[in-house]
Amino acid sequence: MLLNRLIVGREGSALLFFIVLFISVLFMGFLFLKESMLSTVWVEQKSTSETIYNIDSNALKSKNLDQNSMAGKAFDFNGDGYEDVVLAIEFGRNVILINNGKGSLVDESGNRFPKNTHDSEDIAMGDFDKDGDVDLIFVSEDDQTNEYYLNKGPGFFEDHPKGLPVKGISNVVETADFNEDGFRDLIIGNQGQNFLLINDKNGVFTDETQLRLPSDSSTTQDIELGDLDGDGDLDFVEANETQNRIMINYGKGHFRDETGERLPTVNDQTREVELGDVDNDGDLDIFFANVDFGGVGNPQNRLLMNDGHGIFTEITQQSLPKNNFRTVGASFFDINNDGFLDLINGNRFNGRQMMVLINQGDATFKDQTSDFFPEIECYTFDFVFGDFNRDGLADMYLCNFRGQDLLLKRNK
Repeated sequence: MLLNRLIVGREGSALLFFIVLFISVLFMGFLFLKESMLSTVWVEQKSTSETIYNIDSNALKSKNLDQNSMAGKAFDFNGDGYEDVVLAIEFGRNVILINNGKGSLVDESGNRFPKNTHDSEDIAMGDFDKDGDVDLIFVSEDDQTNEYYLNKGPGFFEDHPKGLPVKGISNVVETADFNEDGFRDLIIGNQGQNFLLINDKNGVFTDETQLRLPSDSSTTQDIELGDLDGDGDLDFVEANETQNRIMINYGKGHFRDETGERLPTVNDQTREVELGDVDNDGDLDIFFANVDFGGVGNPQNRLLMNDGHGIFTEITQQSLPKNNFRTVGASFFDINNDGFLDLINGNRFNGRQMMVLINQGDATFKDQTSDFFPEIECYTFDFVFGDFNRDGLADMYLCNFRGQDLLLKRNK
C-alpha cells in the first residue's frame, strides 16, 4: 500500500508538473505573439508616417563635417547650375562643398580654399571687387582674425589679407550697400563696439565706424538688416547678450540708436535675431532666439510685431509656445508653402533639438515638428536652404556643432 501510494503520488506530481509546464509555454507564446504584433504595428506606423524631410546619408562626401560648423551659405560657386555650400568652421579650416550634379556635396576645400585655420563664426558673400563673381568674408571670435577670400573664378579662392582693416572678437558679419554707391559694404558685430566698413570701390574696405555708428559696448551675437521703419533704406537689429538694439538709418548708412523708442526693455541673452513679415501686413516683425548660458537671462524666445513704422510690441505670450531650453539657431521659412512664414529652430538640452513652428495664418505658431522632421539629435547653429538635387523642392543643410552636419532632402 505504501509503495502504491508513492507511485500514485509521483505520477500525480509528474502530471501536475507537465500541466504547469504546458500552461507556461502557452503563456510565453502569447506574450511573444503580443510583442510581435505590437512591434509590427509600430513599424507600420513609422513607415506610414513619413516625414516631409529625411536625412540623405549618402549626400555628404566628406569626413570633415563633424568639426563645429557655425554658419553656412548656398550659392553656385563654380557656375555649373547646381548650388554649392560654404561653411564657417570654428577652430578649423573653412569648407567649400561642391555639388556633383546628383545632389551630393563633395568637399573640395583642399583645391579651392586657403589653408588658414581660425575661429570662424559667420560668413558674408558678395561681389566685393566687382569682377563678376562672389567673394567671401569670414569673421572670427577668439583669435580675432577675420578673413577675406577673393574668388579667382570659377569658385577658386585666395586670401586677401590686406582687405579688412579691423580686428575684434567678432560673431557676425552682414553685407549691403549702405552708402548707396553701388558697392557692397560690411557691418561686423563684436564683443564691444561694432564695425561698419565702407568699400572703396576696389574691394578694399575702410573703417568708418566712428562716422556712421553710435558708441556701443554690448556683446553682439547676431545682426539682421531690413527696412524697419518703412522709409526705403536698410536699418538693423542687434541681438545682444543684454538689451537688444535697433539702429535706424537716417541717410546713406549713418545710424542712430533708437532702441528706447522702438523696442521693449528686456535684458535677455539673445543668440539670434530673424526679421520676417509673420502677419503678411507688409512690414518686418522680429523674432529673438534666446539662451541662458551661465544661468544668465531667460531662454524664452520672443516675437515682436511691427506697427508699420518701426515701433515693436511683444506678442510672445499669445503667439509662441513656452520654452525653457536654449535656442541657438533660427530661421523664418514657409516650410508648408501656405504663404505664411514659419519658424525653424535649433535648440539645445531639451531632447528635441530641431523644432518646426507652423504659422497658423494669424501670427500664432504651433509645434508641428513631427510632420516635417524625423527624430534627429543634433545641435544646429544654422540652416542653409537650397534645391541641391534640382527637383523643385527646398532641401536643408544643417550646420551642426559638436556633431556631424546633415543634409535633409525634401520628398514632397
